Amino acid sequence: MASLSVPNHYRRDASTEMIRTKVAHRKSITWKENRHKKYEQNRHFGLLDVNTTSLEERNLPQLDETIDNILEKDNVKPSDNQRKEMLQQYKERKQLQKMKEQRDRMRGGVFKVGLYKPDPPQFLRGLPGQKTVKPEPKKVN
Repeated sequence: MASLSVPNHYRRDASTEMIRTKVAHRKSITWKENRHKKYEQNRHFGLLDVNTTSLEERNLPQLDETIDNILEKDNVKPSDNQRKEMLQQYKERKQLQKMKEQRDRMRGGVFKVGLYKPDPPQFLRGLPGQKTVKPEPKKVN
């Protein structure tokens, strides 16, 4: 009877439900361990003083800048002026381009719309002895 339970036990361990259960159990244990480690780490730091801020506790070095130095830096901005000039030049070039295109369009003439009736090809024209009468184009008033 004991020999029958061993294969069933292995079969049960190999099922997908058991594998999922084992994985979930392992995850749960690792989460508990990590939570406990974090708790132990924070336990040794002691309570933080509520009256002091983290900024006051820091030792910041003194800055050697004065108001004059800062104002001088603000006044000198060649890159901004340069960008504005480049933008202005770009706009002028675009305007000139548009004007040139308009002039070219005006020189091109009027675009005519209508039906195009080309001469029939050579093989559709009559025999050389026959005279074909070309219809006169209709004049539109």
